[in-house]
Amino acid sequence: MEKPINLQAPSFILGIDVSKDSLDVCLVRVSDKLQLCHKLNNNPSGFRRMKAWLKQHGCEAGADTLCCLEHTGLYTRQVVHYLLARDVQVWMESALQIKRSIGMVRGKDDKVDAQRIARYALLHQREARCLNLSGVTLERLKDLQANRGRLLKALQSIKVTIKELIAVDPVSGKTLEQVNKKAIKGIEESMEQVEEKMQEFIAKDGELKKKYDLLTGIKGVGKVLAISLLVYTQGFTKMDDGRKLACYCGVAPFEYRSGTSVMGRTGVSKFANKELKHILHMAAINSVRFNEEFRLYFERKVGEGKSKMSVINAVRNKLLHQIVAVVKRRTPYELKLKNI
Repeated sequence: MEKPINLQAPSFILGIDVSKDSLDVCLVRVSDKLQLCHKLNNNPSGFRRMKAWLKQHGCEAGADTLCCLEHTGLYTRQVVHYLLARDVQVWMESALQIKRSIGMVRGKDDKVDAQRIARYALLHQREARCLNLSGVTLERLKDLQANRGRLLKALQSIKVTIKELIAVDPVSGKTLEQVNKKAIKGIEESMEQVEEKMQEFIAKDGELKKKYDLLTGIKGVGKVLAISLLVYTQGFTKMDDGRKLACYCGVAPFEYRSGTSVMGRTGVSKFANKELKHILHMAAINSVRFNEEFRLYFERKVGEGKSKMSVINAVRNKLLHQIVAVVKRRTPYELKLKNI
């Protein structure tokens, strides 16, 4: 999904604050730090006007331009696709990262936000990790993954309601089961179609297919976890370090102490991707059940007096480190990584 920025520094920095209906643009000319601002509509007509405005000020909006935006979900999608199609270097950065880099600020304004984004990009341009066109595949996978989650939630809601009703009122429960039979079948078929479409998109992208095959080659890593990791790590280009990925998933242990008076228990941070953590947890449970190495490790640690939950968390960490290792080495787990 991402690639390191070109060695040649960009001639222009473009900071864009994106909202549903508008774009606040701040153009910085690197040579003399000249700063210009403009407001446009967040639609194809606005993009064309932005290109014309940039050209008036000497910016061709091509490979010599670095554009930085915050992650704001669907609202950035159109402008990102427009810029990528014109070879602009597009850098999607965390809003929290930009906010914390600025320090204490007062007030909020879209124009000022665009200026802050441009300033951040100018100061940290050597750290930029830019998108490429293969990111479109990951976007589609993310959309399908979210849709699968909604279908699964709806299916579980119906099934759990029926199961609980049958337990207390069998007649009413059976009636509910009968009238929802077609709905349940339809949702299950839709989920199958979503999963087929995900596999189709992965198969069309050679690089993603290689990484997907490496991930699913690890015993305990299923297609749901593999696709989730590819989406959230942007094809293992945003996070390629086991420790960082463990932090992101909320399974890395941290100490809590200060001097001699504060001695808290070591634990994991709540600042994490909870959806990915849940999927990883289920994969760790399956690994303990079906992976001989992890099963023996679990039994040994529990036998030593460790709590089951802490050992499961250790398994989650080990699983992530194995995943990162096979992606980095580009070799299957069975052939290279047999020691736990």
